[in-house]
Amino acid sequence: MKYLIFIFLWLPLAVISQITENYYDENQLKFDDYIYRDNIKTVQLYKSGLEYSIPFITLGSNEKLHLSFDDLNIGTGTYYYSFIPCNSDWSETNLMPMEYLNGLTEDYFNNYHLSYNTTIQYSHYETELPSNDISFTKSGNYILKVYPDGEPDQPVITRRFYVIENLVKIDLQNFIASAPQDRNMKQEMFVKIFLNQYPMPDIYSNLTIKIQQNGRKDNIKTLEKPTQINSEYINYNHNGDIVFDGGNEFRKLDIRSFKVQSANISNIKFDTNSYQIDLLNDASRNNKKYINYIDINGKFGIIDWDDVHLNSSIESDYGMVHFYLPVSKPFADGDVFLLGDFTNWRFDKNAKLNYNYKSGKYESNILLKQGYYDYCYIFVPKNSKNGDISFIEGNFSDTENQYTVFVYYKDQSEVYERIIGFQSFSTNKK
Repeated sequence: MKYLIFIFLWLPLAVISQITENYYDENQLKFDDYIYRDNIKTVQLYKSGLEYSIPFITLGSNEKLHLSFDDLNIGTGTYYYSFIPCNSDWSETNLMPMEYLNGLTEDYFNNYHLSYNTTIQYSHYETELPSNDISFTKSGNYILKVYPDGEPDQPVITRRFYVIENLVKIDLQNFIASAPQDRNMKQEMFVKIFLNQYPMPDIYSNLTIKIQQNGRKDNIKTLEKPTQINSEYINYNHNGDIVFDGGNEFRKLDIRSFKVQSANISNIKFDTNSYQIDLLNDASRNNKKYINYIDINGKFGIIDWDDVHLNSSIESDYGMVHFYLPVSKPFADGDVFLLGDFTNWRFDKNAKLNYNYKSGKYESNILLKQGYYDYCYIFVPKNSKNGDISFIEGNFSDTENQYTVFVYYKDQSEVYERIIGFQSFSTNKK
């Protein structure tokens, strides 16, 4: 009997092990912002003309997304891209390409150039998408997949983006937190959806509201049960349920020049292969007073101040940036990560800091292109998928944050979720 029980337990463990191995396989497709190859750097996807925007376009419009990236393996060849429709939870839909696209189902990058006058050479790729040969026929969440010519199952980049319809109007308001202990630390939201006579026969089952803070994915709020419904609008006001940590303003990294040191840089030097940029020690901001200044909510921009030609896309150089966070001893119950757009807002090996017992610091080395970067430190407890921003950065209700509301609706006759409303809003805008 014991032998039979052992066999029964062993089989599921083997299956689980295989699933885990597949997930961490570099070629396993992830429905997330992800870079699969170490030679791919500085991926940016945003609405054309709005460099720091969320990547979205309006269904049926002429709006475009701008995608760019660098390949450190120069001469790699041609890259293609395609699109995958997803549900509101980023699971893949059952739609066939002909059901959500008109025209081609994939296209290639016809605009790429070699870097010029840089110590680290790279090929720079960029494009506006969808191309004139592709158009979307359905709104919703989408994954952009980039892959080498003839190898669609070998992705090098995946990126999330949105195709929206403005069928309902969204009113998002920020209030002082209702709980007295949270009033100086957290930000509470009130959401009202104006229906604009859009028919919703089954709101409770088919309507989903999501709220995202900056670019974070670990603390997205999903609203499923409204507190008030009438013929004109829907209210979501849960008296303490729609609450976010205020966090703190993002830290700044200014490496637009490798010749002039900005305020938080200790030293810039060139070794035999590349520039090395040592930052000053970053201190914990927990239990310190809030300081009001303007940031770009975790985004980054590529700017080169060292080259007179000012073509930053191909003339900006790369340097190894060294981050330092001194603490007396390592945290036993979790890990520390760098958080921002340049780490894809992910808690993975590329964003993790390691504790150096000799120096008494958490440290990380990341190869970055000349530019301007926002970042912060976030603590992630063991066995948790959610980060604690207050642990190192502090928590203030006065912090300026960008919140984005997505309104998803699944018609009874359809097999996918449309985005029928979309709105971004900044709290405490400076």
